[in-house]
Formats: sequence, C-alpha cells, structure tokens
Amino acid sequence: MNHGVHFMAAIAFVWNERRQNKTTTRTKVIPTASEEQLLLVELVRSISVMRAETVMQTVKEVLKQPPAIAKDKKHLSLEVCMLQFFYAYIQRIPVPNLVDSWASLLILLKDSIQLSLPAPGQFLILGVLNEFIMKNPSLENKKDQRDLQDVTHKIVDAIGAIAGSSLEQTTWLRRNLEVKPSPKIMVDGTNLESDVEDMLSPAMETSNITPSVYSVHALTLLSEVLAHLLDMVFYSDEKERVIPLLVNIMHYVVPYLRNHSAHNAPSYRACVQLLSSLSGYQYTRRAWKKEAFDLFMDPSFFQMDASCVNHWRAIMDNLMTHDKTTFRDLMTRVAVAQSSSLNLFANRDVELEQRAMLLKRLAFAIFSSENLFSLSSKLSFFIP
Repeated sequence: MNHGVHFMAAIAFVWNERRQNKTTTRTKVIPTASEEQLLLVELVRSISVMRAETVMQTVKEVLKQPPAIAKDKKHLSLEVCMLQFFYAYIQRIPVPNLVDSWASLLILLKDSIQLSLPAPGQFLILGVLNEFIMKNPSLENKKDQRDLQDVTHKIVDAIGAIAGSSLEQTTWLRRNLEVKPSPKIMVDGTNLESDVEDMLSPAMETSNITPSVYSVHALTLLSEVLAHLLDMVFYSDEKERVIPLLVNIMHYVVPYLRNHSAHNAPSYRACVQLLSSLSGYQYTRRAWKKEAFDLFMDPSFFQMDASCVNHWRAIMDNLMTHDKTTFRDLMTRVAVAQSSSLNLFANRDVELEQRAMLLKRLAFAIFSSENLFSLSSKLSFFIP
C-alpha cells in the first residue's frame, strides 16, 4: 500500500481525537477503545491490501519514525495512540491470521523494546504480547518459542524498571531500595487511565513525564497479567528460567510492601495483588518465599488497607499450607517467645509485646489456611 506509514499515522491521530470522554469511569491501565475508535479498526480490517502482517510492519515503521503531523498537539504521543489502535486491532483479528503473522509481530516487539517508548507505550507492548499468548498459548517451532520467551523477559524487565522508578537507593554501598519520600501520583484504582492525563499540561510531551509518575500503573498491570503470562510462555520443563526474572521483579516489589505510609497505599495494593497472583504458582516460591515471610513478621504488617487482607490470606495460605518448613519456623519463634520468660534480664513489656505479635501472626496464618487439617497436623509438632 502506497503511503502506508502516513495512512497509519493518520489513523493514530484520529484515534486520539475519538478517545472516550474523561467523565467515563475507566478501571484498566490499558485504555478500553470507544465505539468510534473501534470503527477505525474495522476500517483497516476491511482494506484488502492491509493484511495483518502488513499492518504490523507498517505500525513498526510508524513507531520507529513517526511522521511530523499534528504539531499543534504538543501533548500528543503518536506512538502511544498507534499502539492503542494496534492493541485493539490484535484483539479483533482471527487467531489464524495472528499466528501466521508471528514473525512480523516478533520483529515489532523486539524493535519496540529498543525505542525508549513512553511508559504508556510500553504498557501496550506488554498488552499486545499478553493478547497474543491468550490467543495462541503455544508455538510449535522450538526456536519461535525461545524467541517468545526472550522477548517476554525483556518486556517484563522494562515494565519492572518503570514499576521501580519511585524507589531510591538507601546507600551507595548497598543495593537496598526504599520508596521515595515525595508523593507519587495518587491512584485510587477507579480511574487509572485518566490519572496521568489529568497531570499533563497541554504543552507537555508524554515522553518528558518522569517514569515515577507511572510506577503504580506498571505495578497494577503486572499484577493483572504477569503470573498467568509467565506460566503460559515457559513450559513445565522451563520454569527455572522464570526465577531470575521474578527475583528481579521482587527486588522492586518488596520496598513498596515495607512502606505503610498513606501516599504509598496505591503501590502497596498493587504489589500485594501481584504477590498474591504469583504465590498461586508453586514453582515461583523460591523468588518470594523468604521476602513474604519477612514481611509477615514485620511489626507493621497489619497496617494495611482492608482490601489487601484477602490477598495476604492467599499469600499466607500458599506459603504455609504447602511448606512445613515455613510453618515450623513460625511455630519455633512462638515456642521460643513462650520460654523466654525464664530470662531474668528480659524487659517484661517488650516480652509481652513480642508474644502478642507472634500470636497474632499465628492466628492469621491459621485464619488464612484453606486446609485446617494440614495446619492442625503441623501444630501437633509443637503442642503436646
């Protein structure tokens, strides 16, 4: 198709013009297309020369060199609008067409990683990848499957870096991270898509927004798609390859879960949801087991929003019920606390507070378990 790049760029521009009114409640990080925007998808699908492979190649060219249009729209990111269109397009093309275009889609995904796209664009790249996996869970060719795993690793790493952009290093000697003291964008989970839009002034380029503005959105997106995505991409005999990736993600997640301040609440909610989803897959345990137990034993553990309780119940159920060692460790601490009364030099108030803390955690562990018989059998190791 002649002038395909300019045609697709025009589609992206009109896509932005036809976006939903901000008064509409939107609860997803990736925007839901409006009915008028979906007409553009059907328009492109109806053009016989615009096969799926051609659309992918053309979108890739638009992302690499966006045409200089709409110069008066300083806040417009043509790349993001193009990817929003492409995400809706991927959702609506037949599975065979999508599978046949895998080679072109792989090139688009690989190139997109190198382009330093704005954070919303990187979210859409993950969305496109997830949509492909949902429609086509496995590739017959081993090389194709390995390529899929590699590109998944790189995309998730990129989103993880955005997720961690509201963290800072505590000292230059160690790689410990903590939440930056300055408040981030406040996200209450009811209108995620427009939160960032509301912060943008008309003269501000999307690419100039600091990544930390989007950290909550990145964490939210990972909590929605990461666990299932990795389980589908990496087969049963390849699960070990997931662990280093998850260890890196947990490096960003744990500092948010240690911080119980009000301005960190949105990040805390997203992180506990992410950890809950990961804990449902037993092969991931090595990546989060120690960190989850340490967080559980933190004195501030119960300082959380009520909406997080069920997520923690799921985490503790997966941590304690399926692992005798972890529960035995908790019970050992309880037993030691009970016997510490023999210490003549112990501070009585501190001792009682420590006992209460441990008993609260034991009660929560039992409350969280779906298998009370299993927990009862473990209790028998310590209760005569």
